[in-house]
Amino acid sequence: MRTFVEPFTPLSQQERRRSCEGAMAEARKLAGDIWIFGYGSLLWDAPFSHQEARPVRLLGWQRSMCVWTALARGTPERPGLSLGLRRGGACDGIALRIAEADLEAAWPAIWEREMWTDIYQPTWISLDVDGLNATALTFTVNEASRQFARGLDLDQTIAHIALAHGERGPCRDYLVNTVEKLRAMGIADSYLEGLQDAVAGYPVRADMP
Repeated sequence: MRTFVEPFTPLSQQERRRSCEGAMAEARKLAGDIWIFGYGSLLWDAPFSHQEARPVRLLGWQRSMCVWTALARGTPERPGLSLGLRRGGACDGIALRIAEADLEAAWPAIWEREMWTDIYQPTWISLDVDGLNATALTFTVNEASRQFARGLDLDQTIAHIALAHGERGPCRDYLVNTVEKLRAMGIADSYLEGLQDAVAGYPVRADMP
C-alpha cells in the first residue's frame, strides 16, 4: 500500500477565493445560466441548487481513478482513490444547469468542495447538450500535484479502493455510488464496472472498519 507521511496541503483561503473569483468572472461573461459537467461524485451528490440534469458525453477527456484521497475516503496511512478527468478518449457524465440567479450562492459551494487542494483545475469545456453547443465548467486533474496518483498498476488501484476508509466512509462506497448512478442514467462504464467487480471480491479483514 502507498502511504503518505504528510497530509496534502489545502489551498489557502486567499488562493481558493482568487480561483473562485476568476472563474466567476468568466461565468458572468457568458451571460445566463451555467452548465457544470460532473463525472464523479457530482453525479450523485451535487452540493448546489440546479435547474436540470442531463446525460451528456464529453469528447477528448476520460475518467480515471487517479486522485489520492487521504481524508474523505481514506487516511494518510491507507489512502483511497477518487476520480479525475484526464486528456484522451471520452467521458459520459451529467450536465447540471445552474440558474444565473443561483450562481452567487452555488459558486463558493462548488469551490469549497472541488478546490480544497491543488489536485483539480477549473476548466471550461464545450458540451453538446441535446444538440446545442454549450460552454460548461468542469474540474480536470492537475498532474503536477502530490495528490495525483501516478504509476499505479491495476492490482494496486483495486487494493487502495477496497481497503481505504475516511471521514465520509469507505472508498469502495464512492465507487459503488458512481457506478449505480451511471447505470440509473443508462450509462455503462466498463472501466468503473470492472473495478467494482474486482473490489467486491477483494478480501477485507474482519478488524477493518
